[in-house]
Amino acid sequence: MKRLALLLMLGMAGATSTAPATLTLTGEARPIAALAVNGFNTSWQMPLVEALDAVRSVAPTSIRFPGGNVGDDHDLTEQSLRNYKVSLALTGTNTKAIVQTRVFATRAEARNRPEDAGQAARTARDIGLNVAYWEIGNEPDLYATNRGDPSWTPEKYCQVFRAQREAILKADPGAKIAGPATSKGTGSAMNYLERFIRACGDVVDLVTWHEYPTDGSAADEVALATAPDVSARVDQVRELLRDPQRNPLGHQRDYQLGVTEYSLSWRSQGPHLADQVAALWAAETTLRLADAGADVSSYFAIIAAGNHGLVDLAGIPRPTLYAFQQLRHYRGEALTIRSSDPALWVHAARHANTVQLLITNTSTAPRPVATELPGYQLIGAKTFTQQTVADEADFIRLKLGPAADLPGRSLTRLAYKRLP
Repeated sequence: MKRLALLLMLGMAGATSTAPATLTLTGEARPIAALAVNGFNTSWQMPLVEALDAVRSVAPTSIRFPGGNVGDDHDLTEQSLRNYKVSLALTGTNTKAIVQTRVFATRAEARNRPEDAGQAARTARDIGLNVAYWEIGNEPDLYATNRGDPSWTPEKYCQVFRAQREAILKADPGAKIAGPATSKGTGSAMNYLERFIRACGDVVDLVTWHEYPTDGSAADEVALATAPDVSARVDQVRELLRDPQRNPLGHQRDYQLGVTEYSLSWRSQGPHLADQVAALWAAETTLRLADAGADVSSYFAIIAAGNHGLVDLAGIPRPTLYAFQQLRHYRGEALTIRSSDPALWVHAARHANTVQLLITNTSTAPRPVATELPGYQLIGAKTFTQQTVADEADFIRLKLGPAADLPGRSLTRLAYKRLP
């Protein structure tokens, strides 16, 4: 019913009044975790050096490596970790490292044993690669089906998780361990996560899962309407972790939460990855995760992996590049803010003496919004549309005034400075 109500609101956008929407700040401020916004995935086939301007323009907070199924197809060698360290340095920011260990084996000599995870941790230490989180494998809930090995139950994965964790901690006693990185936050994947927590809730620091709500075939409005689901998912996982019946070993622990892969579609060659709808969905999902208190988010992916990525292999920008250039300013404290127009999704962040509003116009038609924010002065307004990206143009600068007209299907950032 909630999804239906949201779709109805989106569909009614063209029938609402032309009076500017009003924005109202309410509630307490909540800290935005340092790695909650603008984290990404990379792997061997993504040449960051070929797209440095684009990569640096989004100021990555973390980069997960090797990201995706490729991590269970290749070993974590010393050379790969050295190359990864170089990629982190190239970003131009203090980008944190999230390393995915190998769990699934495609050949008998694969380095997927606990001692191999321990060796990777020792190598990272020796080369000066500071790893914020070690994530054990990738989407183990799919090993039984996609990999054709039904022996991979949550309980078997838990045993491997414990063994790899122990080996990593011997090399790095302060290491933080993440998992299970399930393929979705719904259905059988969520059941897998719950069974993992029942068996391994005492040994995981960062509880992770992925968000891929569609296969790219959904209508634009239906696809966009899945973004708000992530807020409920964070609450659902928190409830699971606090429940002594479902988490008998760790319900009194303090956990961190992370979505270490997300994109509107899981189908790498399909639609809704390199278009404006995908960018608006990615922005809204990132903002909702940050507002809900997630500690890590990692968009898939930073450079082209099929239609995934902020730019293609030729460096041509995609709408997601523009979206994450807007999101890099979302830091500090999240403020609760409401819009009188349900077609406008709005988020607010306060940092020092500034406030940044990020507003998604989900309607295909322009929508006016009042820009007054008590105690603050509007000092800048930038937006972009699908056409902006197609033209490889700069952001559209909106005229500063008591109201702003937000283009259809746009993501706008309003910047405010506190009045003296």
